[in-house]
Amino acid sequence: MRCLWLTRKYPRPANSGELIYSDGLITAFAGTGVSLTVIAHDNDERPVGDGSAASCFTNGDGVEWRLGRPRLGGRIGSLATRLPSDSYRLKRGGPETALATALREESWDAVVIDHAAMGWALGELVKGRNGSRLPKLVYLSHNHEAKVRREVAKYSLDEPLPKRAALRLDAEKYARQEEALCARVDLVTAITEFEEAAFREQFPDQRYLVLTPGFQGERFPDREITEATPRRAVMSGSFEWIAKRHNLESFLEVAAAQFAAAGVELQVVGKTDETFRRAIAARFPTVDFVGKVPEMTPYLLDARMGLIIETHGGGFKLKALDYLFHRLPLAGLRHAVEGLPHQSPDEVLLMDTMPSLIREVLAAMDDVPRLNRMSKGALRRSEVAFDWKNRGSRLYDAIAGL
Repeated sequence: MRCLWLTRKYPRPANSGELIYSDGLITAFAGTGVSLTVIAHDNDERPVGDGSAASCFTNGDGVEWRLGRPRLGGRIGSLATRLPSDSYRLKRGGPETALATALREESWDAVVIDHAAMGWALGELVKGRNGSRLPKLVYLSHNHEAKVRREVAKYSLDEPLPKRAALRLDAEKYARQEEALCARVDLVTAITEFEEAAFREQFPDQRYLVLTPGFQGERFPDREITEATPRRAVMSGSFEWIAKRHNLESFLEVAAAQFAAAGVELQVVGKTDETFRRAIAARFPTVDFVGKVPEMTPYLLDARMGLIIETHGGGFKLKALDYLFHRLPLAGLRHAVEGLPHQSPDEVLLMDTMPSLIREVLAAMDDVPRLNRMSKGALRRSEVAFDWKNRGSRLYDAIAGL
């Protein structure tokens, strides 16, 4: 099978949820023996190409990468187009030309459209199909974007009016683009069963495949929390997207003072804009805002609990797997951990509301035996549930079955 894969950018370093998911699936899919070519932008943090709009190289997994320029252009031009701002930026600087060349000069059995933002390619792909309907088209979703983007726009009440209007317009563009993908491709993958149900409600006749993430990082099965472990809760992740920032701010407005009063540290670790980090650190001086770090492990091993508190946004939270495989007890809002097989209070601490979550986290913080029982039970279930190799072979079988 010859497969062309379209994704946002070269996913290493894989330091955000979407990059971890794309990297894991591309690597696992390549491991099935498929002939795989990927079109993307180069990684702006650590470029692997020559910086041009047409870099090419083959990595150690046997994947051929055709890379556009590392840096994306501005968003403002998207306002005059039907494209969401992400799509407008991602098609320029190399990928649009690379796709046209690949379709014109080569034959493909399947094309994977990795993320709704890559939906800019749909028109060219549909136009390029021949009588036997090759190549088969797969939409690899990361979220139900229509739901997530509309929700973000709705709750962006603190933003200036022009930005709120732009977010609403962009959300509708994303929704239309996602709907076109679901209507025209041969297979839609979903990151959780909840996302699949949302797609199926509108497109009941489409084929679906649920692909929750796997885990390929370092594991710490022997880690134990002791009395010497800092009384600290950590929140990891990427805080570049506006939805992530709103989730963080909403949580801290309720939780920061309560954690400080209980003598429990709150630590936020992850990639974000330095201006935002400084501003939010000034608003919440009792919270430790670390920002971007080269390696999460030291922070995960030096805390008693990992938090997942998202009230807006969907999909699978990849940081949950980092917590679980570091044997860091996980606490979160129940709706924010869709896709996790863990539901027992002996494995994870899940609550339905923010006040109840904060109360229970603070109550559990000094119960060291309970924390170790939770982390041990959760790891045992995780080791069975999250295997990237299985995801790659299931995707291969689903495409071959088309």
